[in-house]
Amino acid sequence: MSYRPEVDGLRALAVIPVILFHAGFEFASGGYIGVDIFFVISGYLITNIIYNEIYQKKFSLVTFYERRARRILPALFLVSLVSLMFAWLWMLPKEFEAISASLIAVNLFVSNIYFFLNTGYFAGAAEMNPFLHTWSLAVEEQFYLFFPLVMMLLGALKKYYLLFLVILAFAISLSIAEWASVRYHSANFYLLPSRVWELMAGAIIAIVSYRRELKFSMPLHNLGAFTGLGLILLSIVSFDEETPFPGLWTTIPILGASLVIVFARRDNMAGRLLGLRPIVGIGLISYSAYLWHQPIFVFARERSFNELSSVDYWLLSLLALVLAYFSWRWVEQPFRHKKNFTRAQIFTGALAVSIFMLSFGAYGVYTKGIPGRLDDTVAQIADVRNDRHLHAEGCQSTPSHVIPIEESCEYNTEYAEKIVIWGDSQATPLVGPVIKKASALGMGVKQFVYTNCLPIAGYTRSDRPACGNFNQKVLNSIIENGNVKTVFMIGRYPLQLEGKSFNNQEGGIEEEEEPRIYAVPVKNGQTVKTSSMPNRKESIGKLIQETVRTLVGNGVRVVLIYPVPEVGWDLPSRLAKEKIYGIERNSFLSTSYTVFQERTQSSYRLLNQVEEHRRVLKIKPASLLCDTLLPGRCITQLKKELIYYDSNHLSRFGATLLVDHIFNEMKDLGWLKNDKVVKK
Repeated sequence: MSYRPEVDGLRALAVIPVILFHAGFEFASGGYIGVDIFFVISGYLITNIIYNEIYQKKFSLVTFYERRARRILPALFLVSLVSLMFAWLWMLPKEFEAISASLIAVNLFVSNIYFFLNTGYFAGAAEMNPFLHTWSLAVEEQFYLFFPLVMMLLGALKKYYLLFLVILAFAISLSIAEWASVRYHSANFYLLPSRVWELMAGAIIAIVSYRRELKFSMPLHNLGAFTGLGLILLSIVSFDEETPFPGLWTTIPILGASLVIVFARRDNMAGRLLGLRPIVGIGLISYSAYLWHQPIFVFARERSFNELSSVDYWLLSLLALVLAYFSWRWVEQPFRHKKNFTRAQIFTGALAVSIFMLSFGAYGVYTKGIPGRLDDTVAQIADVRNDRHLHAEGCQSTPSHVIPIEESCEYNTEYAEKIVIWGDSQATPLVGPVIKKASALGMGVKQFVYTNCLPIAGYTRSDRPACGNFNQKVLNSIIENGNVKTVFMIGRYPLQLEGKSFNNQEGGIEEEEEPRIYAVPVKNGQTVKTSSMPNRKESIGKLIQETVRTLVGNGVRVVLIYPVPEVGWDLPSRLAKEKIYGIERNSFLSTSYTVFQERTQSSYRLLNQVEEHRRVLKIKPASLLCDTLLPGRCITQLKKELIYYDSNHLSRFGATLLVDHIFNEMKDLGWLKNDKVVKK
């Protein structure tokens, strides 16, 4: 196959949008489709090579994998090693442990499976992993484990039979992708079965055009090529994180890339445009640019305490291209030539580096992030993240693992009278301190916690209908169990009432993107659509009232806990990094009480509407933490003790502070009169 500069130009059109997307530029909200373009190009080029060599009866698996090793591994190893160096200096143990685990996955070419199991592509945590983007390399390498073997078996068939089978694989994979796009989002995005069709799109072009040039009239060539470019650009500017992907929508950029490959030629306008030297130059370094951009963004975010500006991201994107040129010139190119490195050197060298990285990654996981590389003070501050009742976290339901109500965790089981802790993840930190208090009073504790699921019957999350079923079962269980005397209800109401994460207006932005999670009412198992935000909130407010009224009406005491002040920063992480970077703090970190009041205005209004009753105790954590020790501020520390273990969850110290206050209030109301302790 003769060299086609326009294909390298298409590579440039693939890598630039990916970089701009990860930089957070809104005009490239669909820039992630650049990866799909790469898949089409890869399927086209590799199939061309394999099919041609099979046709000429000189295909060798060893030679094929040697070419892949020369193409993929040198630059990947370089970027991985540089990333480890910066991670060693700057990453806290928890992050370093995650990086170590992902390093293992990278070297086994299963990082797509690792990220599927551990995070989402668009999640905030994922953006801080320098190896996130290697999922696409894993998809390709998994594909190329079996594709050459299939081609060896089927390559001798007549072209039309082979083409039929490739089209069949294309159709099956696309069907899987469309089916999974609305059911299994993360698996659909990361795993091979729903990506095969994109590689097959390129393979189809390669097989159809093998040993024959697809020639059309010049107007048709220009029309087809510019239509393809238009479809790609349309996808880049119009798709976003909410677009079901991959699936039928993905056929738009895939068709666009396919049209460019088929119709763009050196002798037409589109081909000459893509063949311009600067564009081809970016295409040539596109692999290295793809490898460099994610670590550069990650470590820039890691090193900065404030959100990076657009100018910062433009400069960082330029840096990615500069580093890409050097790694292409001095790493990629030399290793591709057999005169520089023999096959044996390539394979033994790759094996040695992989063994080193696998061993290092395993050590990082085993030691939980190698905390010994950090100053003791830094490690102690960072360890506050673990200063909580970790066992209780294993009893917390998640969308992928809903714990049946009858199997929910129970503590102090020897006592008949029960306290129930019901809520989202903000309820989990209270479990340990409540167990301790309840034990002294001869009471048991039951835990009903579902991640991001507020303790409201008749409600659910906009993206997780199962949350509503869980809450209804919790309410029924409490009512049916005559031993439950008190229920603690706590949730992160502002997150779902406002539908966006917290920004403390002082640089503490919990996530760059809104989570797009809303509290919505349900009726007869179906989500109730409300036409406006105020109506939705009012509906939720009524459901809160009904839930409390139902509990009180069945003789249950309710501790209704108002919003815990959010921090915005990951508190231990921020303070530990300040120590790493030598920043001295003159006062404790705090946030604006005014911002808290604005953030929780709706939450307070709805919770205030719950009727006053002798069996209802309203607890406002802000009365402990805000406008007390520091006028107009919400504290995050008390002396040297941190009140939070992240950006919004109470540490063991913070939770104990709140629980002590609650039990004192319960005692004042006469709820803790020491009746005879009844054991089972």
